[in-house]
Amino acid sequence: MNINDLPAEMLIEIFTYLPEWDFLRNARHVCQLWNLISTSPILRQNVELNKYMDSFAYPLKYFSAIQLYIKKLVMHSTYIQTFEKHYQDVKFENLKSLHITSKVQCTWWPNSVFNNFFSMFPNFQIIKITPDFWKDAENCLYALSKYSIIELDFGYYGSTVYGGNLHDLHYRFIQFVHGQRSLKILKIRASHYFAENTVAQILEICPTLTSLNISGAYVSAESFKMSTNGLALTEFSMKSQSEFGDDDLEALTKRTSCLKTLNIEGCSLITERGFLHIAFNCSHLKRLFIGELNSNCVTDLSSDVITKIAKACPHLEFLSAIGCSKLEDDCIMDLASSCGSLLGINLNGCTNITDISLFALADHCPLLNVCEIRNSAISLKGAMYLIQNCKGLTKLNTSNCNNIDDTNVSELENMLDTQSQTYQPRTNSSINSELDMSRSKMHCFHAHLKDLDLSESMHVTRTLVTKLTKILPDLISLRLSISADIDSDKEWFQEIFENCVCLSEFKLSTTTIRRQDYLK
Repeated sequence: MNINDLPAEMLIEIFTYLPEWDFLRNARHVCQLWNLISTSPILRQNVELNKYMDSFAYPLKYFSAIQLYIKKLVMHSTYIQTFEKHYQDVKFENLKSLHITSKVQCTWWPNSVFNNFFSMFPNFQIIKITPDFWKDAENCLYALSKYSIIELDFGYYGSTVYGGNLHDLHYRFIQFVHGQRSLKILKIRASHYFAENTVAQILEICPTLTSLNISGAYVSAESFKMSTNGLALTEFSMKSQSEFGDDDLEALTKRTSCLKTLNIEGCSLITERGFLHIAFNCSHLKRLFIGELNSNCVTDLSSDVITKIAKACPHLEFLSAIGCSKLEDDCIMDLASSCGSLLGINLNGCTNITDISLFALADHCPLLNVCEIRNSAISLKGAMYLIQNCKGLTKLNTSNCNNIDDTNVSELENMLDTQSQTYQPRTNSSINSELDMSRSKMHCFHAHLKDLDLSESMHVTRTLVTKLTKILPDLISLRLSISADIDSDKEWFQEIFENCVCLSEFKLSTTTIRRQDYLK
């Protein structure tokens, strides 16, 4: 059977996996049918051009054919001048989102370059761009001011201003925001110090803003206390070298009564007094990111604070408390009982968390989808109980958990020998009891788990991994840190791939083991 004998809708579905580069260079030249499919409106709504083209003329007809279909365009910054010089007659009338993936690193581009380039996208509303040089940043903002932007992700990282006035750039940015009456989402990425009132003015002059994300830039401590007007923000993220502290968090939370997402990871000046303002002022909160940016750092945050936040924010769906090493099981039990709609939790680096927390999450949060609990005191009992009872769990990170070992392999054997499932009602008593996995009557019950990380858990054995992969047959991502020999352990690798039919490869320390090398 020839591939072209397939129905057109199946061919189109197959072609959705091809990158744009293959369409430009290869697929569309195979035959008339493939050329026709390459311009299908369904395929051409989202286009990515991350490889530089060395020829400008031949794709012109192609872009002319698909220009009205494209709604989102992702491209490398080198295409800015390419499009501006060669494709000025092409108009992407229906394009709404433009994403420049790399820094614009040219020196002093004239206004005309940005003006001509953006004029090709007359109706775009979402843009991400990072001019590296201060003058390019100014010219880019000037050109963008002619458009009505709903979402702006703007970065400028130049290490020096080369005689330019950074204050003028901040003024230009404020002026730009002031003219954007429809702006709702603003992301600022910079490596410079913001003028003391830059953020304050942005908040003051942009009442429609619902999301503000600041990263990299140094933000003064007074930025959020310069005015007291209410804010429409539902999402706020601060990842910067700022003096953002307790008073700033208090001022922010008092001004944002509808805040649903708050990310203050790495804001080391915030103490327990500041965190309590989340409980006082953010009753609608759904996503909270506190603690550190990685689990190797430690945050001084007690269990009492998490308990108060959990009880005050019953709609919480995701909590990240990376590196909060003082947290203990009691606060996770309170979190689970108060926030039954929890979808995800990240407790990486919370070294005092044990199986009791996983029992509580399993008993009270059946919708849990993601659980990361790296470098904790949990064991296989807690992990398997969570997998069994949270039927939507797709990702579990238990790396560097050295209490995970093959002590309970016999219980795993009982699961494999059981051919039918008997549902056992869950009770709160399971929190303080031993997990009897032999009574769970599981048979391919938790095939929902797709991503399992057991790396750096040094007591995980090959026997345990083999049993787990039999119980978790739908894994598509697996990470291990077991010593193995590529040549002598072929049979073990084959068994893992046979157990997990969707697993194309898995990580073994720093080595990638690929299915194609062991199963034909």
